[in-house]
Amino acid sequence: MRMIQRIISIILLLMILFFVVQWGVTYLKKSHEIIYDFVTNDETFEIKENYRKDYGDMYYVEISLGDEKFYYTFKNDFQKKKKIISDIKMVKNDQLVCIYPILEKGNHSYDIECSSEKKLYSYESMKNDPTVQEFVQMLKKDHINLNSWEEESDEEIGNEQSTAYQKNILEEDKIIVWYYQGIEIFSSAISKSVPLLDWDKYENKHGVLVGKYYLIPTYQSNVVFDFSKMTIVDVTSSNFWTIDFPQMVSQNTYINGVVDGKVYYLDKDHVIQYELNPEQRSIRTIGNQELDAQYYNGTWETVNIYDLINNERKFEIAYTKQFDFQRDDIQEIFESNGSFYYYTQSGDFYQVLKFYPNSEMFLFHVDNPSSVIVNQNTIYYIKGDTLYFYKEGYGNRKVVKNNEFLYNPVNRVQIYKESKS
Repeated sequence: MRMIQRIISIILLLMILFFVVQWGVTYLKKSHEIIYDFVTNDETFEIKENYRKDYGDMYYVEISLGDEKFYYTFKNDFQKKKKIISDIKMVKNDQLVCIYPILEKGNHSYDIECSSEKKLYSYESMKNDPTVQEFVQMLKKDHINLNSWEEESDEEIGNEQSTAYQKNILEEDKIIVWYYQGIEIFSSAISKSVPLLDWDKYENKHGVLVGKYYLIPTYQSNVVFDFSKMTIVDVTSSNFWTIDFPQMVSQNTYINGVVDGKVYYLDKDHVIQYELNPEQRSIRTIGNQELDAQYYNGTWETVNIYDLINNERKFEIAYTKQFDFQRDDIQEIFESNGSFYYYTQSGDFYQVLKFYPNSEMFLFHVDNPSSVIVNQNTIYYIKGDTLYFYKEGYGNRKVVKNNEFLYNPVNRVQIYKESKS
């Protein structure tokens, strides 16, 4: 009997050790790369699956059907396991192939992708195609539904100067709109105004969002725009307070940029550069004639302060040189959470995954977009009198309408995204 008990104990110990080792291997694993085939509707897809801990703890998946290629990124909701795709839904005709991969877990934050003649198109850009709509109806029968496949809401809620389409606003978003005397804050749950001035300030040269804090100077008057205080608004609570500069700041001041929760102002008249930290409620001088100035382009460097004064140089993002977009009509480039986004002079918007430099996807077209912002893989832009956003799985949605967008859209809108964790 004792021998049997000892054997059972040894077996249990070995089983525990086995599971501990397996857990350790999974926990410590930093990457994997596998290639496998998937057959559906007599079509064979080749799947190249990369998991990278050091690249955002994400899965990067290339799906090929002959010469047509599709690219997806997925969060690590799979404990780093391999072969996360359980099915591939597909529609195909002579001109077009569209797919929708099914994951082992019911994550539907991604969307249909289509490919034609080796060019990749988003669902948003192809949604009016009859074949694509037939595909959507087929997926709905399988109980798959996305916001991008539904009509947006036209329900309006008015505020100080703007009208919000509150049901279209993303749950994590707070949209801040400057209305000349203060700011309006819109979310899916609230619509409020925060008055900050007793008179109109038409140009918003110094207002900026830093994390969850919106900063605007306390100007001397409606004709003297020098300031010695900064008003800080917590957009999550609408509480606000002021902090003092060490001396009067000239209206001839501009924002160098925002880095790591701090904003940098350059006072051209007084030859001073300030660092303002709203979280710490602190302001310090980091540049003057003796110190020179600080400039950020991926790394910090000391530069001649008069270079920043004479050229109004703003901080830049040092995009890696391996990405060559190979076109000269790009209006602006943005980097966000593993992707590049850009739009052209004609109003075409594209996405390129950093992991797949050749993955350029046409997203959508907008005539004359302005005030483009990219925040956590969501594109915001003003068209006419309305602010829209585009996000995979949602498509284009109107969120705020303001007649003043037609005449003065510059620095009118900022976006704060609350963490979902």
